[in-house]
Amino acid sequence: MEKWLLGAVAASGLFLASCGQSPEVASTEAGRVREDELYERMKNEVTQSGMTFGEQMLQQILLEDILAEAYDDEVTEEEIDELYTAEAEQFGGVEEFENTIENQGLSADEVKDSLRMTLHVRRAVENHVEITEEDIQAAYDEYEVLPTVAHILVEEEELAQDIISQVNDGAEFGELVSEHSIDHGTVPANGELPLEQGRFVPEFEEAANQLEEGEVTQEPVATEYGYHIIKLVDNGEKGTFEEERENIEDMLIESYLNDPQVVQEAVGELVRNANVQITDEELSGAMQQFMATPELPTEEPGEEPVEEDATDETDTDADTETEEDTDTSQDDE
Repeated sequence: MEKWLLGAVAASGLFLASCGQSPEVASTEAGRVREDELYERMKNEVTQSGMTFGEQMLQQILLEDILAEAYDDEVTEEEIDELYTAEAEQFGGVEEFENTIENQGLSADEVKDSLRMTLHVRRAVENHVEITEEDIQAAYDEYEVLPTVAHILVEEEELAQDIISQVNDGAEFGELVSEHSIDHGTVPANGELPLEQGRFVPEFEEAANQLEEGEVTQEPVATEYGYHIIKLVDNGEKGTFEEERENIEDMLIESYLNDPQVVQEAVGELVRNANVQITDEELSGAMQQFMATPELPTEEPGEEPVEEDATDETDTDADTETEEDTDTSQDDE
């Protein structure tokens, strides 16, 4: 009797499965949401990019896998940690950064996974583009190193005078920035920013331009924003070609990374070699943008392109059109 009952229960389970009763993911008094329904909705919901949400998610998963297969061995944990720390410094340090991302529902591991993907894409671009000596030399010739200043902005002149006295007595400038400056945008960088001419109000720029490297203004610099204590951190001298070579190469790679077409070509090269097979027809467009092979010139080497004759004896007056027929009439700091 018990065997029969167990068999009946098992059979009923098979019957429910055959009727499409996929596992439940949520429920209310109004009804139940099952996996297959959620999958269909996600798969077919169109996003602002024109792709469906399902295509977008599948594309991300496939790209992560393809890039990891190609470059995981080349990207070290130390490199990821270094990039993570650099990101955190923009928020005032690791603790502040992790509080910020936690408030956004992210974990440190998730951010590091994203940074890993960023480094994978960088490797793809580095392997795709060709940077010649001529490219590096041309970029070096145009390369300008801006001076770096640091400043502390306060509301009261008396406090500014006191801070200058503390600096003269040996206090650490960066610590005074954290303690006193009301320019919160520069606090995470110890008050530092490039001295780009024309970017600042005239009083600030004039005072900064009179400083020697390492020197601090001995009087508060009054502007419409308050009182500044300014330090010239670096005078911005450009090094020799060999000294700047690594910086120049990084700059050139960054310029390629900021070009969506170059990134798509670099990643597309990997995708086309990955034998991507998408079995769900409704998701078949997920990798379409990466599958097109870049067009190549059709002329044979040394072959002169053939110019079409501007006139055709078979043209009629109705086929021609005269030219007249087609005429149509200062950032704050």
